[in-house]
Amino acid sequence: MNLDISTLGYRWCGIHSPYLSYRDGDVVFKEGGAWVIRHGQPQPFALGQQDAVLKGHLLTGGVSVGGIGSMVLHSNGTDGVEFRFMADRNGTVATALMNTDRAAADYHSANFFMAALMNDGSVRAWGRALTGQQGTGSTGDISRTFPARVAFPPGTPRIVSITCMWDETFFIDASGGLWHAGANSDGGSPTATANPVPRRVNGVGQLPANSVVKRVFTGHDWHGYRMFACLDDAGRVYVWGNNRYGSLGLGHSTNVSTPTLVPFTADTPIREVFLSGGFHAASYLVDTQGKLWVAGEANASGFGSDQSTHRLLMPWGTEKRVKKVFCSESDGHWVAGAQYYRAYGVVLEDGSLYRWGHDSGQVGGSWGTGFTGDIWTGHALFPYKVLDGVVDAYAIAGGYGRTLALMQDGTVRHTGYNGYSIGGGGSDRSTWATIGGEFLSQVTKLRVYGSSYGSSAMALRSDGKAVGWGMGAAGQCGNGYADTANTPSRFVLIDRPIVDFSRSGTMGCGEGGEYHNGAYHFLTVDGQVMSTGNGTYAQTGDDDHDHRYAPSPILF
Repeated sequence: MNLDISTLGYRWCGIHSPYLSYRDGDVVFKEGGAWVIRHGQPQPFALGQQDAVLKGHLLTGGVSVGGIGSMVLHSNGTDGVEFRFMADRNGTVATALMNTDRAAADYHSANFFMAALMNDGSVRAWGRALTGQQGTGSTGDISRTFPARVAFPPGTPRIVSITCMWDETFFIDASGGLWHAGANSDGGSPTATANPVPRRVNGVGQLPANSVVKRVFTGHDWHGYRMFACLDDAGRVYVWGNNRYGSLGLGHSTNVSTPTLVPFTADTPIREVFLSGGFHAASYLVDTQGKLWVAGEANASGFGSDQSTHRLLMPWGTEKRVKKVFCSESDGHWVAGAQYYRAYGVVLEDGSLYRWGHDSGQVGGSWGTGFTGDIWTGHALFPYKVLDGVVDAYAIAGGYGRTLALMQDGTVRHTGYNGYSIGGGGSDRSTWATIGGEFLSQVTKLRVYGSSYGSSAMALRSDGKAVGWGMGAAGQCGNGYADTANTPSRFVLIDRPIVDFSRSGTMGCGEGGEYHNGAYHFLTVDGQVMSTGNGTYAQTGDDDHDHRYAPSPILF
């Protein structure tokens, strides 16, 4: 007998994820309520009908109303079916993790702590609470095994996102309010002060009090120069932090302590921001037409001369739309003192991958074309097109060049240095190779971290399975092993679909040795958070700070 499940009703699929595949009729928790997948896209569940005789219609007593699916009761044919995801009924569960991603494949992320957004709009954090970075009011060096609630003042709208740059934590609420908690390291606080409890940033500097902030961005790399930006609902960009080479695009190179409007964005709406945060700093702004605007150091900017205001950079053709910019600036460990090996790349919406920077040092081959050698502005190959069919990509410099790319067919490719089996094991290579076999298939999210000669990678598949590889001596790969080097040949040991992951701590190598101090955190469809890896400061929830070699739950 064949049954068409779509005729039977809806399927509850838990927390919504942009990385999982759904079918029409799936119901997910998203933005504080229930949404249904229709025609491949999530739509508010049951917007209200005057008669409630069909599935998906809101029971309103004959009065048509609007709203989303958190409005209590829905009719599913003749028998009532209720889809609710509310704190007083299903408990308080996690719906999103703190974001620690940056344009650079930096070796460090959050300062040994993690936070989660809960379904009631609150935030809870665990691990290290130094300098007020958790926003709980304490500035002492506390290691929290059990998550503490972030101390927002009464009346704060529900929080919708969390972003961290080491010990600077940013929150955005449902009304577009931007909040900061943590230190003021290197000018990282947009209020120019340390904030042990969250402080609202709207109205500080040039950021208007009534502004609606949609996203916040951070920049940092091996040599540690912090850059920050936020984007409002009109596409305006406000920046603060370190301003080496005029990289913030304000026409000068003086550090900026409070949010300051990037002038040209008042008339040119921006949709994406990427900040390098390196010694050779630059900022990369993508406008709503897909055009790239760059300010900063000569080679980082791609212009061959320093730029203190943003200029249009479109050497691949003005008609082609930019999707992403990535970068890496890392030290070479084999010589005392600071070296500045660098790698830059641009992914276009059509899948083209362009590169420039160093391919010298100890190991080259990071272009994947068989050609080796540095490529900078003025080189005949600048910018060097190295691959087609790319969705996402990362490179790590440091004299051991390597690049990983997520392809449109859901596979992962590698070229360059193969240390810690980051390229799937075996020897170094100078041409692209698909890695991971059946494990790295259906991949929808790829993240790569590291420095110098150390790398860690994690991939999430559309079926909710995750694969970790590369460095993993403290169990970071979540596969039950404490292997220093891991090939992508084992799944993360979680028995339910994963909707997202994030990272805390440090992973990579440098002149001082290896850094196996990172942890990965996974959010599952039922709102549980599972952590694996280095247990320093209780960042994985272990009260003895022991490492976890397979994911274990965080107890909220």
